[in-house]
Amino acid sequence: MNPADELAPYPSPEGRAAETADLAARVGGELVEYGTSVEGRPLVAVRVPSTLSDRPRILCGANIHGVEFIAGRVALGLLRALAEGDPRLLDLRARAELWVVPSINPDGYARTFAAGGHGRLPSFRANAHGVDLNRNYPRPGGAAPSWLPGAGSDRPGDATYRGPHPLSEPETAALDRLFRTQRFVAGANLHSFMGTVIPARVTERRAYATYRRLCRSFARAQPHRRYFRLASRIFDTFTGEQEDHQHHAHGTWAVCVETFTILASYRQHLRAPSVFWRFNPRDPAPWVENDVSGLCAYFGAALQIERPGTYDRPA
Repeated sequence: MNPADELAPYPSPEGRAAETADLAARVGGELVEYGTSVEGRPLVAVRVPSTLSDRPRILCGANIHGVEFIAGRVALGLLRALAEGDPRLLDLRARAELWVVPSINPDGYARTFAAGGHGRLPSFRANAHGVDLNRNYPRPGGAAPSWLPGAGSDRPGDATYRGPHPLSEPETAALDRLFRTQRFVAGANLHSFMGTVIPARVTERRAYATYRRLCRSFARAQPHRRYFRLASRIFDTFTGEQEDHQHHAHGTWAVCVETFTILASYRQHLRAPSVFWRFNPRDPAPWVENDVSGLCAYFGAALQIERPGTYDRPA
């Protein structure tokens, strides 16, 4: 079967690129190529200038794991809502400069699409070097690797292989440079399929309470399915994830949003026909609507508070 038919309504890499360019033009934004992937694909962000001058910057990035196509649909959903005149996005644009990266891992996206979603998760999740990009960031404070399942592996071929060293991959190194130059106030990193909001790991009470409020703002704005916050000051650990790096290295309020839910995935397919359909809903539209609403509320709340400072560095 043709991959385009097997993975419909999710677009091909070329279709996604064309849609991104079209939405950027419709909102008066610009395409910014901030790097290239292992296989030479452009790493593209859409920069949407604020309607007011000298506004803070916010970032929505998606698809760091190649198989998680729904994440990119939500990211582009922000731009589509803005293009359609959604008052929440118009208000956000007046308060901030919006950056959207619809695919942090374009090689993984292309590999998943070419295979029609059939294959092993490690191959689709990782970049072209087999590295889980969301385990490739430096661990704050030089924290030791965790032994917990899913926290990252030193073995090539594992689904969470962290790579030879932090920021070893062109995709993470390029995004880190973007973090450093743009100094985002708030970020959201979009994934699937746990139905949760996972804030950066912090141990200081004030920062922990702030993230509780930010995650609550996100969930209360969701019209269909509210995601619960997954966090602990005691049992959490640093794994080399993007939101921890954004918070502790770049002073950014940052969360991971797991679009779609485990229950909805198994209701959709008790036995999914491919790994792709375990991670992505057949109908992305209601999930996009649900999470765009949450993102608007989260970014709005983050813009009302001071960016993270020295008080919340890891213990």
